[in-house]
Order: sequence, then C-alpha cells, then structure tokens
Amino acid sequence: MGRWVPEFSKKKTILISILMGLSAFIVLAFIIQNYHEKGLQDEILETTESYIVFQTELENRIYSNIYLLNGYIAYLKTECGFDWRQSPDYLSILMKDQDVCIRNIATIMDTTIVTNYPLKENENSIGVDLATIENQKEMVLRTKNERITTFQGPVPLVQGGDGFVVRMPVVKENSGYWGQVSIVLDGINIYEAMDELADKTSLNIRIFNSEENLFYIYDEKPMKDPLSFVISPTLMNWKVEVTPINGWNHFGMTHILMGLLCFLASIIIGLLSYYSLKANYRFKHNSIHDSLTGLLNRHFLNDYQNLIFSAAERKNAMVGLLLLDLDGFKSINDTYGHGIGDEVLIETARILKKVVRTNEAVFRVGGDEFLIIFPMIENALALKNAGKRIMEMFHDEFKVKNQDIWIASSIGMGIYPIDGKNFEEVLQVADKKMYDHKKSKDYEV
Repeated sequence: MGRWVPEFSKKKTILISILMGLSAFIVLAFIIQNYHEKGLQDEILETTESYIVFQTELENRIYSNIYLLNGYIAYLKTECGFDWRQSPDYLSILMKDQDVCIRNIATIMDTTIVTNYPLKENENSIGVDLATIENQKEMVLRTKNERITTFQGPVPLVQGGDGFVVRMPVVKENSGYWGQVSIVLDGINIYEAMDELADKTSLNIRIFNSEENLFYIYDEKPMKDPLSFVISPTLMNWKVEVTPINGWNHFGMTHILMGLLCFLASIIIGLLSYYSLKANYRFKHNSIHDSLTGLLNRHFLNDYQNLIFSAAERKNAMVGLLLLDLDGFKSINDTYGHGIGDEVLIETARILKKVVRTNEAVFRVGGDEFLIIFPMIENALALKNAGKRIMEMFHDEFKVKNQDIWIASSIGMGIYPIDGKNFEEVLQVADKKMYDHKKSKDYEV
C-alpha cells in the first residue's frame, strides 16, 4: 500500500524547506558578510591613506615653522652672545617669506618675555613673567626644569587671541639654563590649514589636544565608528578621530538591500525546496500507484513480489495471494458510463484498503482486477478468512454515491510454496480459482 512511498507529511516537508531556506540564508549571509568585510577593509585602507596625507601635510606646515627656532637659538648662542636686543634684525631676515602661520617669536629670559618679534601688536607681552600666567606656567616651567621642547595649544595668548605655542630651552654651556624661545602659531591660520587639508582628503576630522579637549571639528555631522590616530605623540600628542566625509559606505542602503535580498532569496529557496519535495513525492507516488484508485500498480508489483518471495524463501514461510475480479463491470460502464465505472473502482479500492493490514499490499493489476499479497501467512485458513471478509464488506458496505448499484466480485486464492515454486505459478492458480468462482457463483472461496 502507500507505505512503500511514505505518506506526504506537510509538517515534515515544511520543516525540511525551512532548514533548506535557513541553510541558504546562512551561506548567502556568509558570502555577503565576506563581501561586506572586504568592502570595509578597503574603505578603512582608503580612509587611512587619505588621513596619512592630511597628517603629513599638517605636520610639515607646523614643523617647518618650529625648525626656525633651532636657527634662532644657534644665533643667540654664537652670533650675539645672548644679547637678545640684536635679535629683531636677524628674525626679520629669518622670517622673510616664511609661512604666515607664525604670529610671533618671543625671547624669554628665565620665564619672563624680554622681546617679541614683531613687536607691533605684541607690546603688552614684554616684561610678562609667564610663570605667573595660569594657563601657560605649567609648560613654561616644564621647559625650564626638564629642558625639553614643549607644545601647547590652543591656548589664550597674553597679547590676545588663541594660538599654538612651541617652547625650546636655551642652555649655556657653562652656567646651564638661560631661558627659552617660543614661537606662536596663529590659531586661525592653523584651523584654516586643517580645513583645507580635510577638504582635500574628503575626511571628517575631530582633533583633541594632549589634555583630551576637543578643539577642532571639520563637520558637525555625527561620526559613527571613527578611526583613531595620534599626531606627533612626542610633541603635540594630538588624538584624531576620522571618518569619510559622507560616512562609511558599509552602513549605507546598499548593504541593507543586500541583506533584504539575502532574506528574500532564502525564502524563495525554501519555497522551491517545498514544491520540489512535494513534486518529488508525487513523482515517486505516481510511479508505483494507480492514478485512479491510489492502489499500488503493476509496475511496482514486479519489484514487490521479488522482495516478498525472496524473504519467504529465506525464512521458509508462506505467502498468500488473493485475486479479485468484479462481476459485470463491463455492463456498468455500458449502462451508466465510464464516470460511474470509475466510481465503482474507487469504492472497490476503499473496501480493499479497509480490509488489509499494515504488512499486506493491494494492487490494481487490470481494469477491474485486483491483487492482495499476504506475506508470512500462518496457514490457508487465514487467507480464506480474509477472502470472506472482503466478500462480506462488498455485500454490506459497497456504495456508489447517488447511484443504486450493487456489484459482486469473484475471488481466487493461491499459496506459496503450496501452489507453486514462484510468483507466476501461484498467481496462475489464484487466477484459475477466481474464474472457477465466477462460473460457480458459489461464495465459498
């Protein structure tokens, strides 16, 4: 019966289809994730390369001004013998055609400003002891005590405005610390240089000073997952956060759409799996079942009888065959039409399915001819009783909807190995008995 192709389980098929769709989703998601990661790495690399251009050019602009202090310190030590009053002429030559980022260069004896070049607009800084200026004294004293170059900024200046201050210690060979020189880089010019470089490199940039105070933002738009860098950690120690000017592409609509397509593709694959499994079941079912009655067909009978008879031979068991034929079926077709004839066959199949047990199989082997195979029967009586049950059910239950039709059947039985050495011989015996029964219409098998 239908067990030779398991009954179609919708729940099981849906579960398998879901697993197929989920597997497809995982594979597609993995592929998209790899694509995403590669795109992300490429984008990070491109952003990093752009940032390196920004940092290199900004450092060059700042350091090119700082290097002037080294020349000025050498001048103080060798040319003028620390006579700072001679410095304006030298500084005017030194700063000629230099970067306009320089606001002024100060000469500081101990911690007090003694001269400032250019003096114009810086007069109020002369004589100021920077060790008393709250926002500058720490770096001034650090330059003095540690004798190292320091960088500070942005910081409010004594002469007004904001700037970035670089201080270098001046040390006499014999007497030690003498003072320091400082260069002030104009804050506005530095910010403009940063804007120019950020625009050139298409970056959104935020910069924090060594105290981790944010002092520069190129674009007010929120930054998501910025890259972090440090500019000149030994001097300025600026911490920088960077993203592409328009944000990361890997957070854009493209990847959202790819995710949706991945989800839709997994659903489609799941549906295709469901219909493929369903179609495969139907193909297998139809290949071994009669399309009208749903009983096993003659095509499957060859394989099945070989299986059952081989097993019986190995176990020295008996196999029973019941061959059934409908009496007067041709006249029903002629009288009521083939549609009613088909209903008669379907009703016959229903009765036979109801009679047989799990391990017994019913075949439609001809137009109105049916075969039941009973594997491993105990004796001939068991087969005879099965035949009687069929006859009784035909008498009590047979009914074709909307038609008052009664039909009789003829049955013949054969037993292996009593009636033959193989399936064909036993079937011939059952066929002969069926025709004998039809002629006699004796309802004993």
